[in-house]
Amino acid sequence: MTPSTALRLEGRDALPMLQRISTQFLSDLVPGGARTTLFCDFRGRLLHRAVVARAADGGIWLLRDDAPGDALAAFVDRHVFREEVRIEDRSGALAVWVPAHDVALVAGTMRERDGAPEAVRVDEAFSLALGPARPAGAAVADARARIEAGRTAHGHEIAEEFTPYEVGLAHEVHLDKGCFTGQEALQRLVTYRSVRRRLARVEGRGGAPGTPLDIRSHDDKLGRLTSATSAPSPEAADRWIGLAVLRHEAIDEVRPLEVEGAGPVSQPHAFPITQPLGRP
Repeated sequence: MTPSTALRLEGRDALPMLQRISTQFLSDLVPGGARTTLFCDFRGRLLHRAVVARAADGGIWLLRDDAPGDALAAFVDRHVFREEVRIEDRSGALAVWVPAHDVALVAGTMRERDGAPEAVRVDEAFSLALGPARPAGAAVADARARIEAGRTAHGHEIAEEFTPYEVGLAHEVHLDKGCFTGQEALQRLVTYRSVRRRLARVEGRGGAPGTPLDIRSHDDKLGRLTSATSAPSPEAADRWIGLAVLRHEAIDEVRPLEVEGAGPVSQPHAFPITQPLGRP
């Protein structure tokens, strides 16, 4: 079962600190509000992604369904100097998962029960549910649905190999919010139009290969297969589907593509390119 993250931050400086070290504009987050943010290194490469939710009592929650809380807690703690911030890792008692049902919330809001989040709706396509335990079978269902939707995951697309722009997360970067870690590098990529890769879905025959793996066309390396799982229907039992971060020419041109050690893949289905918030 995939571990998840439920961190609670308290103290008057908790939200201002997250505003300073992450990509999203968070200063105007109201109680009951929720927004996704990214944590990057100085190169603009991805380290962590989390939903930031503000509780009715002013506490701040950092939530994610696909990675344990200790690494994110340690990362945040390294940025606490003289600020009044207390970090409590409640991941052991509060599981987080992507629900199969509608959570009946307006986008950008959270519902609480007994002082803890019960459900969060980030946008029309992405929600989280929370409880003492993840439902049985949720992990497998999540993997298939995630790949079909082009939703990124830690250890796959959310990795130091990639920037937010390359994996469809540009809309979670706000370039007018002021300084944050990685801002200069991310601004340069926009200014000089230097983003060379994008996220796509691919399919192949046989069992799902392990990832990551290089994707090549003849001798040219054109990208990386980052996620793979068996195809979702019995009619396609001998096929797998996956996510790949590919150079534009692998998508825009018809080329034979092959996953290293796993055989040929279909023509990629590219996901829409999103744009950063703030200045162009």
